[in-house]
Amino acid sequence: VPTISSPKRKKRKKYRSVISDIFDGTIISSVQCLTCDRLSVTLETFQDLSLPIPGKEDLAKLHSASHQTSLVKAGSCGEAYAPQGWIAFFMEYFKRFVVSCVPSWFWGPVVTLQDCLAAFFARDELKGDNMYSCGRCKKLRNGVKFCKVQKFPEILCIHLKRFRHELMFSTKIGTHVSFPLEGLDLQPFLAKDSPAQIVTYDLLSVICHHGTASSGHYIAYCRNNLNNLWYEFDDQSVTEVSESTVQNAEAYVLFYRKSSEEAQRERRRISGLLNMMEPSLLQFYVSRQWLNKFKTFAEPGPISNNDFLCIHGGVPPHKANFIEDLVVMLPQNIWDNLYSRYGGGPAVNHLYVCHTCQIESERIEKRRKNELEMFIRLNRAFQEEESPSTFYCISMQWFREWEGFVKGKDSDPPGPIDNAKIAVTKCGNAVLKQGADSGQISEETWNFLQSIYGGGPEIILRPPVPPVEPDILQTEEKIELETHGL
Repeated sequence: VPTISSPKRKKRKKYRSVISDIFDGTIISSVQCLTCDRLSVTLETFQDLSLPIPGKEDLAKLHSASHQTSLVKAGSCGEAYAPQGWIAFFMEYFKRFVVSCVPSWFWGPVVTLQDCLAAFFARDELKGDNMYSCGRCKKLRNGVKFCKVQKFPEILCIHLKRFRHELMFSTKIGTHVSFPLEGLDLQPFLAKDSPAQIVTYDLLSVICHHGTASSGHYIAYCRNNLNNLWYEFDDQSVTEVSESTVQNAEAYVLFYRKSSEEAQRERRRISGLLNMMEPSLLQFYVSRQWLNKFKTFAEPGPISNNDFLCIHGGVPPHKANFIEDLVVMLPQNIWDNLYSRYGGGPAVNHLYVCHTCQIESERIEKRRKNELEMFIRLNRAFQEEESPSTFYCISMQWFREWEGFVKGKDSDPPGPIDNAKIAVTKCGNAVLKQGADSGQISEETWNFLQSIYGGGPEIILRPPVPPVEPDILQTEEKIELETHGL
């Protein structure tokens, strides 16, 4: 009896991009059951943080002593957020007192970017209609959810939720949120076991929205890294502005960059060694991609020479023609300095095309050619059949992967044929699901592909044979008798 099950898929590829390298961070989210204390932890990748803008009541909760205590008990991110020292406490209390005495239309709530971050990372009580389904208790329980940052990105993108969309209308929150141009400290929101070394950021750019929720105009303020001056970008108009203009902006999206004096000193030191250029008996090759990170990132991470090497330590054949674009040759003393500080590797002082990969590449190319030619020949014969008695169905999702492989668009062959998504079981047999993304091939073509890749299940269509009318049948018999007589 055929069963519909998804065969084991081929190993998923890992991709990287310059966007991921720059903007990717990770948040560790925890949910704790208040009945059995079970802790459920998940790791999530983010490329921006969407922060709420707290109102008066939210601010009062964030700054209240009871809230700070509850955060500490919950183990969330707020323990380092409380103002330090009695002077800071008095100033904070006085500021809140003044704000509470002055009408909101005149002053408005004093909201800082730290307030927005604290509101985002504050614990969330899961109760009532929002109870937590505990895996240990096997039922809905009251719980508490909190999160921290495991890894901060090189460029931190912060989005302030200024637009509130209701069922019938949308509104814009015009509250001014103050933010620092330098020294944004994110230590309070860092997970305790995080390996992150740098948690201080400087402002790079601000996007502002002028207008209402239904219409408006965007402008941006950006800092020039060469002269440290700020400029306003308003369509085609670019003008220099003061730092106070930027700080008074109604921020919508903020871009912060990791700040590290030590990283800048290290770059200057390596640059000085390069200028001296001592004679070197050995020259080492370093990934140009990693070297660009070293020149621009506060935390470039370990040296990643594997981006131009194969698993055997040589240059893959398909990268041999442009290897100069992937590597930089450095003298031994520079390599020693970089390797001792950042680690990684491997060390490479000789480049060669990998013979093993070359043989494998030729084998794969031959396989592609043979499979493609055989499919074309079998499919042509199938098309020439006037009324085939059976069709074999094949998943177009799998077929597109196979086609990408044999045409050289994908370097890896597909996994086993996976017809599970196009099949349903009826009376113990796999039949085609209505509206499924499928194609029809001949029995010979199916047997050919299945012999190479395996998988299934088989889905066979048998076109109905049209009934023959009696008078036509009699006419055919009469013709046949007359033919025999002749």
